[in-house]
Amino acid sequence: MLVSMNAIYEHPSLKMQVTPEQRDRAESWLKEAYADGRLSESEFDHRIGQVLTAVTRKELNEAFYGLVQVPTSSRALGVHPAYKPLVRPETRQQAGRGAAAAAHFSVFFLWLFGPGLVYALSTPGTYARKEAAKSFNFQLISSIAFALVAILGGITDLDFFGWLIPFMGLGWFILTIVGGAKALQGDDWRNPIKSVVKLEVLSEK
Repeated sequence: MLVSMNAIYEHPSLKMQVTPEQRDRAESWLKEAYADGRLSESEFDHRIGQVLTAVTRKELNEAFYGLVQVPTSSRALGVHPAYKPLVRPETRQQAGRGAAAAAHFSVFFLWLFGPGLVYALSTPGTYARKEAAKSFNFQLISSIAFALVAILGGITDLDFFGWLIPFMGLGWFILTIVGGAKALQGDDWRNPIKSVVKLEVLSEK
């Protein structure tokens, strides 16, 4: 009986089909929530799946339960990320991206301890923690590479290794800056060095 009553009073607009624009806005909103640290990676994947497969507005709403106030069966569409212009929580969003960027830029002052600290203080599955792991792993790979080149240069006494270190340093500097800038923008950028060297001490998931 309760089910039938809810069906009777369900707002007609909830049965309308989802438009491509609504689906795109909903997807963008979830991406920002993930970058902001309000969603873990697994929860983000699950909710994005709901958005992509939703046929009606009611089904689309289900992707936002627990994140925003969504319309119930007896109410008209209210403030909802899929139907109105995005209302961005700037402070929280900047904090999440700021922490992610700090994990990259802090290596100039704290070396591995910078991203390691951000990783330890961040919630598992958040954007900041993922970027901190990326930064830590890249810096560890770089440190090992510099140490090996220095050792080989000392053993062989070849000028080649002396010339190689400045170029490695320049590449390290550029990739560190790009990583921090991409994190500040909320991008899921992959360092090209990590595509070659698969060392992953801290989980990047």
